[in-house]
Amino acid sequence: MTKYAYQIQGALENAEGKFCGFRVLVGNADFLDIADVPAEVFPKETAKYIEFRLKVTERFDVRKLPPTVENSIRAPLGRWLDRWVLNNFGNISKPKNTNA
Repeated sequence: MTKYAYQIQGALENAEGKFCGFRVLVGNADFLDIADVPAEVFPKETAKYIEFRLKVTERFDVRKLPPTVENSIRAPLGRWLDRWVLNNFGNISKPKNTNA
């Protein structure tokens, strides 16, 4: 569908410290942008776990979480980003016509 790379820049929290989502850097050779992925995208248990981890430590690496938690973050994040990229940049998997 769409070919892009992403990197989670950090977690978003409200004033009370409640997890609100992730800020994600998204790009490919033709674009680079930042997306704020809302917490509602993730299962409730996962959002609660992320909120707990943020209270315990200032920063955490998704790659170092248990595989079930990492998958429950990456799968919905990937689906949401696929739609976001498609809505904002169109179908980027089609090669551009380079004939000038």
